[in-house]
Amino acid sequence: MRRTTLFGTTGALGALLALAAGALTPTSASAATTAATIRSATAATLYGAGPYRSDTSEAAKAAAALATSDPSGAAAARTIAQYPVATWLGDWTRGTTLTKTIDAAVAGAERAGTTPVFVTYAIPQRDCGGYSAGGFDEATYDAWVDQIAARLAGHRAAVIVEPDSLAMLSNAACSTTLDQQRYRILAREVAAFTAAGVPAYLDAGNSNWVQPAVMAARLDSAGVRTARGFFTNVANYYPTAQEQAYAEKVSAATGGSHYVIDTSRNGQGWRGTWCNGPGAGLGTSPRIVSDGTALDALLWVKTPGASDGTCNGGPAAGTWWSAFAKTLVANARLGTAPAAVSAPAPAAPVRKVPSVAPVAHRDAAASTATRRVTVRGWAFDRDDLGKSVTMRISVGGKVVGTTVANTSRADLDRVYRVGASHGFSATVAVPSGRRSVCLVAVGIGGGGDTSLGCATVTVR
Repeated sequence: MRRTTLFGTTGALGALLALAAGALTPTSASAATTAATIRSATAATLYGAGPYRSDTSEAAKAAAALATSDPSGAAAARTIAQYPVATWLGDWTRGTTLTKTIDAAVAGAERAGTTPVFVTYAIPQRDCGGYSAGGFDEATYDAWVDQIAARLAGHRAAVIVEPDSLAMLSNAACSTTLDQQRYRILAREVAAFTAAGVPAYLDAGNSNWVQPAVMAARLDSAGVRTARGFFTNVANYYPTAQEQAYAEKVSAATGGSHYVIDTSRNGQGWRGTWCNGPGAGLGTSPRIVSDGTALDALLWVKTPGASDGTCNGGPAAGTWWSAFAKTLVANARLGTAPAAVSAPAPAAPVRKVPSVAPVAHRDAAASTATRRVTVRGWAFDRDDLGKSVTMRISVGGKVVGTTVANTSRADLDRVYRVGASHGFSATVAVPSGRRSVCLVAVGIGGGGDTSLGCATVTVR
């Protein structure tokens, strides 16, 4: 049967899909087995040939609409349209519109052997009155989720469940009475998708929002241990390495939950604001990850080119913003092409994919002796892992020394599978006083350099 071979396997996963198709009764025991199967499956099993790319995505629509009036904007939209982007389902998709949206993505993905990624975004009191305010009441929402789960049952798919729904509980704009309703709604939603055999990921905010232990407690309250796991960085800009370090802590605190990271706009890192960040760039293109950690995939969840709201000159939330799309493409850091995913034929000539910038982190910067500062950290560049990244050290805008990241750091190999020889430690001469010590990882390929920022050090 087709439904028992969608993942290219049989046995427990076949039973999962049979349950999803209604061939089995979802008893407590079978529900537990289904959840365990979803959590233990490999990312390659869940995602097949990778995330699904739609020919009718928002970017594809924008490219057609702008062809005459804004040729450069159309070109940027075409570039974005070459990559898989999640399909958002909200209070604007109901009834037959919801059914048609899901069916079109599922059918297209099955033809390509890929996996459609959906986002649910209609929870009661969504965004707590912010730019994306809205959502259903609880009863309507529950019925809406059931419709989605029923439509996906027996098909390969993944669901990003309600971005910001858990992280935003820290915000003063959210009512203090909202917490228990959120946990109740989300736990029920996760249970519905798990019973349908669909891996679901709950909201874990991002690395600069909620502490890992607090986030893990919220995820547990929302039923993460019966889901595939959680997601981070949706609609934000934080570097992938920073997000993965955060996510690994949350994963360890939630029973080894898997996770995905949104890289749709993090090519240039944090932009000083979450809302239409100036100077942002497309991040690593969507791909399955198999690096020995709990990371399943890098996805484009937020639609690149869609406005966050009427901030920094943007139009209403969700509206295509051509100027922003052009900036994202101009500043892209897409990484090397993923070998595991067969790229679809683009509607327009594909730009050469740029190399990736180094991944780097500053562990410490401190005055260890009179007129001396010691810096420590790590860096690697996937353009050539056999070469050591050069670190440039500056004080007050003047380069005072360089070092290479070639010392042993076994923890890096455990997390990133890049080998151990990527650490650095260097001591440089610096005048006494309060000094700004800055680090830059110099790129090996054509992906540019990575700034590690500056630390204020009181030098003896």
